[in-house]
Amino acid sequence: MSLLEGYKGPKLKNLIKPTLDALKELDGSGQIDEINDRVINNLNLTEEIIEYPHGINKSSTELEYQISWARTALKRLRLAINTKNKVWVLTYEGQTCVESNETLAIKHNLYLRELEERRKKIKEEELAEGDEETSLDEDVSDEDLEENWRTSLKKILLTLDPYDFEKLAQIVLRESGFMEVEITKKSGDGGFDGKGILRMNKLVSIPIIFECKRYKDAVGAERIRNFRGAMEGRANRGLFITTSTFTRGAKEEATREGATLIDLINAEGFIDLIKDLGLGVNVRKVEKVEINREWFTSFQSIEN
Repeated sequence: MSLLEGYKGPKLKNLIKPTLDALKELDGSGQIDEINDRVINNLNLTEEIIEYPHGINKSSTELEYQISWARTALKRLRLAINTKNKVWVLTYEGQTCVESNETLAIKHNLYLRELEERRKKIKEEELAEGDEETSLDEDVSDEDLEENWRTSLKKILLTLDPYDFEKLAQIVLRESGFMEVEITKKSGDGGFDGKGILRMNKLVSIPIIFECKRYKDAVGAERIRNFRGAMEGRANRGLFITTSTFTRGAKEEATREGATLIDLINAEGFIDLIKDLGLGVNVRKVEKVEINREWFTSFQSIEN
């Protein structure tokens, strides 16, 4: 008897909806461990099922392996996407999905059959030629391209609903190494937008309270003081994210001696984070060649 034959827990076909529901409970995004924990808690599984080892990779459990395929099924059905740092995010379709697990399993099986058909077709056409590569307009400078995408992205951020902007910040923080990131405004918890734990290394973790404001006008010192007041007794460090800028007074207040330190991320810093993390942006690397004319003369004969 194989190890899998002794496994009595839920398998992929029974875990698609529970995995979807787990992500919904995590405000639409979560790290793998967070998703696994939610699924396990919601299904009220026995310890024997939870700890049953996976036959191929003994460092993981069979249940974790099955849930991983359930996440993949959500991705195939366009209900979720995953980032390069393994944060899973529900799409709009995933957020609004109310279909049963049975229906989702049928749709996933249909996807697999269509995928196999596409693979066969690709094999038949693998000798086809003539794909044309697209290129950027050579008349547009690198500086213009940089400014254009930044301006466009900032406009997108400003059109987001305030709660959706908080959800985006939650995704960015999770992708940046934060754990247990929670938006607290839904539960009315204490006058700030969210909280999380930044894992510095294997030994040290730091609880952090965060505020994220979709503003056009600069954030002043008073808002920083109010945020610090909401943090009182809850965390020793704060993070304030905005789509605008911070006044000089706000910057001084954030680092005021003797007060709880608050890190500030303005629009440009937040946009840089989104780009560096590859969230919703594709960085195209265009080869730029410069000719060093002096090099070509450096080895030439004096006689010439």
